[in-house]
Amino acid sequence: MFTAIKKHITLWCTLTAVLITTSTSLHAQVNNIGAFLRAGAEDATILTKAYLKPFPTGFGTGLNAGWNESATAKNTLGFSLQIRPSVALVPGSAQKFDISELDLNKIVVADGEDPVTPTIAGNDKQGPLLEIYENRNNQNRKLGEFNMPAGSGVSAIPAPIVQASIGLLKGTSLAVRFFPQTEIGDYGSFGVLGGAVKHNLNQWLPGGDFWPVDVSVMAGFNRIDIDGDLTLDPEGIRNPNDPSLVENPNPDFDDQQLTTTTNAFVFNALVGKSLPFISVYGGVGYQKASFDLEISGDYPVNTDVAGQTFYNVLTDPVSFGIDSESNVHMLGGFSLNLGLFAFYGEVTLADYFTANAGVGISFR
Repeated sequence: MFTAIKKHITLWCTLTAVLITTSTSLHAQVNNIGAFLRAGAEDATILTKAYLKPFPTGFGTGLNAGWNESATAKNTLGFSLQIRPSVALVPGSAQKFDISELDLNKIVVADGEDPVTPTIAGNDKQGPLLEIYENRNNQNRKLGEFNMPAGSGVSAIPAPIVQASIGLLKGTSLAVRFFPQTEIGDYGSFGVLGGAVKHNLNQWLPGGDFWPVDVSVMAGFNRIDIDGDLTLDPEGIRNPNDPSLVENPNPDFDDQQLTTTTNAFVFNALVGKSLPFISVYGGVGYQKASFDLEISGDYPVNTDVAGQTFYNVLTDPVSFGIDSESNVHMLGGFSLNLGLFAFYGEVTLADYFTANAGVGISFR
């Protein structure tokens, strides 16, 4: 038995590594936004928010799935260890956006280019050529140009989930998700922290112990931090009239960082039935996610001086948050218990359809 458990845990570790790599690979697409800073902090913020708009909803919906094994809490000191990846499907309307509809100050879409460009969840096809001017309404001074980055080519946003659950007293159980902040290849670092509490309601309802179904409520929270490096090298020489020249005479372009934090919260009311080998459940709930992004470090931004291109330096130029669009949802799922091992499945019906499935060790 212990050999089988050891092999099972080894499989979990392998699958977890694959899932994290997949998730961070998607997130690594964010590194392409360094080019946005060529137009300055304000336009870079507008473009970045539009490009990343599907991420908090898709990633947050995925993180909010998979907390449940049944509609009842685990028995006292019951335990399970699970790997339950989720995939949220991004609708077509969120896979692209129109740059011409953004309130940009220095950027225009080049003549002959299609202004519709992929979001991070869109096609793996390079976006239109954008031109940067000192003032988009006065296009006599062109400062540079760049192409919008391609989408990831993945319209399904994955969320890797590994969790442990334990039964407490009074029909209450606790689930925990944790992965320490870890460097993942060239993608940057990745860390997870989360927890959920479930409580049975039958014990508090009139005749509830004799009801043919189990009724419970649960609340969960996730936090995922993903960091990565950016690369935006200077072109030409520094502007001698750069406003930041005195306070930052020696900028460090090797320490450019992108830091993101995703927080996801979910509340579900569940009803279901547990039989000896299978449990089924359904419910309704409310979920919310927020995505915070910060670009820190020194960045060169082209500027025109007497017909020549120099660069100014921006420090810590971008910081913003995006809230998810998904709120009320319905869900349904099951767990199949075969001795020590269990199999899980769950779907969530919301703005972004989400499927969650996995395997685990479970008892009581």
